Amino acid sequence: MTLGGHRHLGLILTLNRVLLWGAAVPHTRYTADIVLPCDYALLDSRMGGIGFTRQRVTLVLQNVTLMGEEPADAQPDYQPPESPETTIFLATVDLDPLSFAERLLHAECEGEEVECEISPLYSQSFAAHIRLPEISIAIMTTATATITNPEELAEEKTVIPMTGETMTVDLLVSSSPPSLKSSLSSAVTLHCDVWGDAEVRVSWHLQRDGSGHRLDQDDSRITIQQETQEKTTASSLTIRQLRVHDEGTYICAVTSGDHQVQQILRLQITEPPRVTISVAKQPKTTVTCRTDRFYPLDVEVTWLLNGSPLTHISPVTSSHRKNHDGTYSVSSFLEIPAPEPGAPSDTYMCNVSHVSLIDPITMEVHVLPEQIDSPCLVNASIMIFAIVILGVSLFLCQRSFGRRETKKTM
Repeated sequence: MTLGGHRHLGLILTLNRVLLWGAAVPHTRYTADIVLPCDYALLDSRMGGIGFTRQRVTLVLQNVTLMGEEPADAQPDYQPPESPETTIFLATVDLDPLSFAERLLHAECEGEEVECEISPLYSQSFAAHIRLPEISIAIMTTATATITNPEELAEEKTVIPMTGETMTVDLLVSSSPPSLKSSLSSAVTLHCDVWGDAEVRVSWHLQRDGSGHRLDQDDSRITIQQETQEKTTASSLTIRQLRVHDEGTYICAVTSGDHQVQQILRLQITEPPRVTISVAKQPKTTVTCRTDRFYPLDVEVTWLLNGSPLTHISPVTSSHRKNHDGTYSVSSFLEIPAPEPGAPSDTYMCNVSHVSLIDPITMEVHVLPEQIDSPCLVNASIMIFAIVILGVSLFLCQRSFGRRETKKTM
């Protein structure tokens, strides 16, 4: 089934009724239609290459059940326009409340970015991928019936394909978070939830530096939990005491019946630098800014003198040193002239910027003028020394004279 030649394409997507794992069942429910702009992607092997052509379409999730009190300004049911500007995919959703449904409902109104893509699979099957900042959703569908009387569906204001297919969802997978940043020694948990009638198998894999491997619980830092309730499987991967080599692309691989789905979750390790600054007088006056144990590699060190950018001195930067835990260290040096005697002290500041920091780290050190003895001070010291010597000599002479007088008297 292709898109070419059909401006009005409609698919009825009936999702098996399941309960979202961990979602509370409220006393009040209401339904709404969720309209999402999507890309329809087709494989294109023309012109001697392989690529994708994309067309803007509209995905309408109809009769989605939401939790809570129905808002007073609720939008009416979606009515397909007589002459739509884009192809319309209509998806009738028969699900218990989804925790992310309200987010999808209000995403466009609040200017929130939602990525949506629909693509054909095999044997009249389709896949829809929806991505929010904190969750990724995959929907797998296959054709289940042929419509013999398209006019009946037309009366229900449903846009249908010329071939008249009805689609049903065999598998739905949500994973969170799609991307995550965390620091060393902390803990993270990745989630992968699956809905479907067939038996479900879930496994976790790590892809890093061009190679991958399946994760298991032989590592004491890793815990994989999986629970199944009727048509729902909830799987989670927890990693404790994070290390640099835990960074990479995590894959939640799901197999259910004829479907195989891989959900991608990315983990980035970020460790903020530890910054120190010091000054040494020998052999030359040198200011050193040490930036230790940061990750990833890129770091920027800039210098200021008395609050202004340093222009007349070029710093010397060491090569990056890799520590045993995978973090990096680097030092920046300045050979500086000392302030003139009697001048105020100079304040040197180093600013360190890194992806792990919201604001740069600033450290400063004060360099005092050299203390040079003046001639007056030298002369005064000599006079004081001479007076002391003279006093000691007089005292010794007086004692010696006193002893001689005592001997004469005896």
